[in-house]
Amino acid sequence: MESSASQKLSNKTRIGYALGAIPNGLLLYIFDLKYIEFFFNDLKLLPLYFIVGQIIYLVINAINDPLLGQLSDQTNRERWGSRRIIYIKYFGPVWALAFLIVWFPWSLDNQIIIFIHYIITITLFDTMFTLVVTVWLALLPEMTSDTGERSKTQFLVLIIGAIVVLPMFLIIGEMKPTSTTFKIIVIGVAIVSTIMELLVAKLCKERPEFQKDEVFPLWKSFKECFKLKSFKLYLGWIFFATLVSSIGLSYLFAYLLILGNNGFIIFFLLYVFGFYSSYAICLKLRPKWGIRKIMLRLGLLRIIGALTCFFLWFSTNLTLFIILGYACLAFFGGYSIFTFPLLYLSIDEDEIIHGTRRDGMFQGLQALFNKPAVSIGPIIATIILISFGYIQGSETQSESALFGITLLFLVYPAIVIGISLIFIYYYPLDGEALLQMEEKLEAIHKMKREKVQNNI
Repeated sequence: MESSASQKLSNKTRIGYALGAIPNGLLLYIFDLKYIEFFFNDLKLLPLYFIVGQIIYLVINAINDPLLGQLSDQTNRERWGSRRIIYIKYFGPVWALAFLIVWFPWSLDNQIIIFIHYIITITLFDTMFTLVVTVWLALLPEMTSDTGERSKTQFLVLIIGAIVVLPMFLIIGEMKPTSTTFKIIVIGVAIVSTIMELLVAKLCKERPEFQKDEVFPLWKSFKECFKLKSFKLYLGWIFFATLVSSIGLSYLFAYLLILGNNGFIIFFLLYVFGFYSSYAICLKLRPKWGIRKIMLRLGLLRIIGALTCFFLWFSTNLTLFIILGYACLAFFGGYSIFTFPLLYLSIDEDEIIHGTRRDGMFQGLQALFNKPAVSIGPIIATIILISFGYIQGSETQSESALFGITLLFLVYPAIVIGISLIFIYYYPLDGEALLQMEEKLEAIHKMKREKVQNNI
């Protein structure tokens, strides 16, 4: 059996990988936080155009994600020297440029031009995001098969991401994306992100035992992925989890209307101390409870807390209960740290069956379900807001509109989280089954390493 020491990552490698959290955090965070506010609230893109754009965005995402994942898996390693890092090195800067052009409007009043700008820039941004982040995510499980080591590295990713993202949250949280200051900031972010992607490409190394893995044809790769029960259940969970996360920060401009005085500071503190303290607690509990039990227990507490606080607010009209409801969603939401470690388990299971790692395809296929939810969430949110009378760009809203915002803030997440937990309840890779799988995986990796060393 492969020694546990061989599964440990050096500090240099771990930090080098985690530096990817800086561009991934900044580019995606700013995009998620501001793009809906920019196009829907500031440029006042018509709701119909906004929804049509999200549908187009959904279709393009559904097509390009698995194809880009397969592209990485099929890359000729002997010719290019890698199948992951090459894309980070050369397309990381392109992703930063795609991010930059989102924020410079092509028109301030022509709805058709705003719509075209909206479609082209968000789809280009997401395509580059998919290409770069898919291979970055695929690197970690190929560096180590140890679940604990992966979770620790993922936690470091979160910490480094937080160090750069949280100050940015304070700086731009209430800043208009149409302002000159905002544009200066995003230019700086694009430059820093490019530098970080190049550092990741330099400091990370792909393990040689995966360089000779068999690459399946596209259709066969699809079919083999969907044979795994664990992967199908993961897809169900990630779809509904993304329906919640996709409207978390993107509608902050609306949530601030119901949080009262100092609403932004309150939201920021709950978001930071709630989620990040919960991340640490979840990692601490993992060896004792396992990922599945943590997700089920904390997920149930999120639902109970959010719904209870909503009904207390409805009965009393006290803003305090809205704040407490979000505190429950944040503090018990730290199990999202297992989003990718959970996916890696399905990839490990597939490697045991076929003897080859297909991280790119799995990442692409999970995005096939994840990315549509990125569009469907805002579509649902926009319909809810408009149905209750929300007025775009207005700081004064009717009682009906404020009620709709509160539904979106507390009730919608609780319902969708409840559905997502059904998939986790039936998730099979837990307890003894997981331990047995990890032992088999270590044996396979030992065999692959011996083949490389013996030049077989």
